Amino acid sequence: MASSGALKLDLIYDVSRLSTRTLNLTPNGIDWIDSLLADYFISGAGGPSYSLLFGFRRPRLFEPRALYNPVPRLDRAWGRDPGLSTIAVPDWLAAALRGDDSNGYKKEGPRTASNSKIRRLINVAHSLRSYAFAAGSDPSTSAPRGAAYLNASHFPLEQSRHVAWLERRPDIRPVFFIHDLLPVLRPELFWSAEPERHARRLELLARRGAGAIVTSWLVAEQLLENLRGSGREDLPILTATPPVVPAFRIDISKDPRLNNSTYFVVCGTIEPRKNHMLLFEAWRRLVARHGRRSPKLLVVGKRGWHCDEIVTAMHDPVLRGAVVEARGLSTGAYRASLASACALLSPSFAEGFGLPVAEALAAGIPTIVSDIPSHREQGGKAPLYLDPGCVDDWVDAIEAYALKASTLVEARVRTAEHRPVEPGAYLQTVSRFLQSLT
Repeated sequence: MASSGALKLDLIYDVSRLSTRTLNLTPNGIDWIDSLLADYFISGAGGPSYSLLFGFRRPRLFEPRALYNPVPRLDRAWGRDPGLSTIAVPDWLAAALRGDDSNGYKKEGPRTASNSKIRRLINVAHSLRSYAFAAGSDPSTSAPRGAAYLNASHFPLEQSRHVAWLERRPDIRPVFFIHDLLPVLRPELFWSAEPERHARRLELLARRGAGAIVTSWLVAEQLLENLRGSGREDLPILTATPPVVPAFRIDISKDPRLNNSTYFVVCGTIEPRKNHMLLFEAWRRLVARHGRRSPKLLVVGKRGWHCDEIVTAMHDPVLRGAVVEARGLSTGAYRASLASACALLSPSFAEGFGLPVAEALAAGIPTIVSDIPSHREQGGKAPLYLDPGCVDDWVDAIEAYALKASTLVEARVRTAEHRPVEPGAYLQTVSRFLQSLT
């Protein structure tokens, strides 16, 4: 049954990115927002919606419910089921966080907590069967007149063969979710091709866009500045803080195996922008001061671009046993690991939003974050804000949270006052915005 916020206009939702994501061990922030919106619209909860899929020669359009909804399978593959049965710390990770050498972690180094190879092959086969050979129709001739087209992932807007149909259909209202403008604002932090690709996406929005959706006022201001150069500062922009995965909104019991473990978590793709190097330097100092009694650092996230130096620093023999890398953790395993942490650390130089911080706040976990506008906007008074370039401040804060019970209690009290966004309210806000473009 459609919700009270169901659309009255036809909507075309682009599932191109989601149709391929079972190839990835874990989701990122874009995956979450894309799947949240896709499931709402494709399932019919937001009103019957058409689906658009990237093709070898051209995009393919599918009638409402004619294409398999990829979100339920992704939820299973990534462990995003909110049921308590999926939320548990893997045995090897619990042992590593306890400092238990018997599991061979120190000898073998970081492990990847991934789906089995067989299950991954099954997921790939299912994706190929469901999407690669689905026929569909040409959207330039079969898209309903006056429909809105929503792409929430950036991909594949940089591909001319995917968006050329929009030029032949001036009646279509394209709406793009712009997660951030960092590739064009801070190109040195990205792989070489991404700034030019992102510039093409923004140019398409300026030329053909009927609206944009962003996660923060910071991104809205940056987008408006970008659009002024194209004379499109009148483009309607919805600024709305997204909700987090349901698993972070439920109370769970802490793993008793970690009752005597003191550790912090950093979550995100391992890349220069996330500033892992500051944390590794902080941990060298902590190990020098406290030896085996120093807290541990759990590093969660895939290895990204320009990360060789970061990975080398993470494997510094001085940090062996104090820094634990976990790649491929399911959402449930990550949530369970986060529950016993002293705090989430986010020393990023720049963020459009910062989903790990939002997840930790929703879960009631204290946060120590870089003092940047996006963190201030979403965190309010809950986090402790620090200069992302001052290692001394981070060392002092980590020591205080690890060793002074009163400091941690105060942080938990601040965090408890945070109110996460309700998913239903967010989805209806998006629906109303799309409806306003008619």
